[in-house]
Amino acid sequence: MPAAQLNALLRDFVRPLKADPSDEDHVAVSRLGEMRAFYDAAMAGKYCETVEISNRGRQEQSEGTDAFIAEFHRLFHKCISAADKEMSVGACESFEFLFGLLRHIDEGNGGVLFFADDGSSLDVGVNWRTALPVYFNCLAKVSSPEEFARTVDEAIEDFVRYDRPWYTDVARNVASDEQRAALDAPMT
Repeated sequence: MPAAQLNALLRDFVRPLKADPSDEDHVAVSRLGEMRAFYDAAMAGKYCETVEISNRGRQEQSEGTDAFIAEFHRLFHKCISAADKEMSVGACESFEFLFGLLRHIDEGNGGVLFFADDGSSLDVGVNWRTALPVYFNCLAKVSSPEEFARTVDEAIEDFVRYDRPWYTDVARNVASDEQRAALDAPMT
């Protein structure tokens, strides 16, 4: 069994050894590499397996889709944990790999996942009320005011437009004065 699968299988039972604190850059680079590898594998169709559509098509999904969702959630929780600790550009980039996959799915591009019906990123089941506040906080620490406002607006529009006021308030609460002013300025 490959080490990555063994680690995923045993992580609830065995604590992995903590990385040397002087090795934080290595951990961030390793996490970015892991995100890139997942992104590349998903875009190459590793998780895209078709299932026969029947009367029960809505309940059925492929093992590949199940594996994608499980790995996505594992990596997403890793992003949240890292962003809480690091507040670095690398932590924000880790989120962006995963957001990129969701955007790709929502654009109707095939090849990442197969849904028996019209599936979307909603089927992946992201808890946005947990994820976006952490992402916005991380983004606020590493972004210019204009970049912060643009990126927040894109994330809200792409994933949670139905609750724009709440998420905008979350972003405003973590923003600097300059970032808050950019959020309040009309988008061009």
